[in-house]
Amino acid sequence: MDQSQREFTFADTRERLARALDAYLPGEEYRAYYRWALSAANPDRELFCRINALDQLANLTASVLAGLDEGTDWPTLVGHAAPVNLYQVFEVVSDNLGIGLAAPGADPVRRELVLAFDAEVAAELRSPTGRPATELLADLRRPASVVSAFEQSLRPKEHRMVARRYADGPGRPTVDELDATVWDGLVANVESGRDVLTALAGTRTEPIVRDRTVYRYAAVDRTLGASALSREELLETSVHTILVTPTLGYFASVFGEILSSDPGYPAVLADGSLVAAFDTAALLVRLLNDVGTPLLEMSRAERAALVDGLRPRFAENGSDSAIPLLAAASGAVPALNRLRKDLIHGELNVCLYEVHRATGAREGLEVFLDVLELCADRYARARKLFASQLSGLDTRLRERRGVEVARRFVAFHERLYSRPYDAPRSSGDYAI
Repeated sequence: MDQSQREFTFADTRERLARALDAYLPGEEYRAYYRWALSAANPDRELFCRINALDQLANLTASVLAGLDEGTDWPTLVGHAAPVNLYQVFEVVSDNLGIGLAAPGADPVRRELVLAFDAEVAAELRSPTGRPATELLADLRRPASVVSAFEQSLRPKEHRMVARRYADGPGRPTVDELDATVWDGLVANVESGRDVLTALAGTRTEPIVRDRTVYRYAAVDRTLGASALSREELLETSVHTILVTPTLGYFASVFGEILSSDPGYPAVLADGSLVAAFDTAALLVRLLNDVGTPLLEMSRAERAALVDGLRPRFAENGSDSAIPLLAAASGAVPALNRLRKDLIHGELNVCLYEVHRATGAREGLEVFLDVLELCADRYARARKLFASQLSGLDTRLRERRGVEVARRFVAFHERLYSRPYDAPRSSGDYAI
């Protein structure tokens, strides 16, 4: 990754975000705070950008697009990436509402808020009305007002620290008022998502990106609304709870339709081979996000030995669930660090879904190892399939940059999810 290109991407995305706030955020006071937080007037601007995904999005964009600006220039290419990047910034808001909902029956009020939001967005995507997001989500304003925006994040202390610095100024809103802004973020989520589809208007890919974005909201509803899913159902559904296929579809359209015209592109789109490869990428990223690269790439014997090493902790743990045991171990065993995020924050994780529902710590660990082996097997098979799919697309397309983006996208997440999510000065996670 070229560091100068990365720095340009970061600064350009930050400036575009600041300019978009008038269109995205309905609350004047919160809009003023957000604009200040992105500006040089904020001594903690670097921190604010990091905890709001801008750092990691710049890393991702610069990594997947490096050297692909032939026939154009880097600023133009980054400009094409801007709509999807701004959408990802505000997608964090709705994604964070899922924190703490992994256990069955957890926080039914907030669960209903997520389900209602997803239903509204999916309905609008299926049959666009063009109504402002403030109207679409008007009924959600009251239930959203009781949810803490800061606590529903991976970095609540840091969010409060930045807000407190701003609130100390004369005539400014209080920290509590800045905290009660979940609804504003959901409105921005809808409006920024519309901009992604607007950027693809008239392309062959737009209907696919739209449909797969609908899948995302429907899949989240299924994981939250169903009392229990089988392992196969969970894996299939969880692939669509993230925005990998829509994101890769977006970049494929940029290269295959907007910046150039490839006669082979309509065919790979029409026969489903392009989307199939992107769905495989989504499965890989889902498994990497939930399990982590080290655990997935261990041998079966190494994984079994790791879980066996946790069994002696039964006596000292004294819990009737394996969740506290795994949470404690995840802080001491590096290979479990990716699980630590979801264990600590109570987020959906394909490896932990059944563990939350197991009877007792012993059964929970047995289930954990079984599902871990399933995930590792699927990951190994998906990697081979993905390589074959991309190779096939390379032979059919003259414009191969969209395929290369997909290849680099998975490689980026392999590197990202091999490192501790909570490492000091980490660029953090984001809501892909």
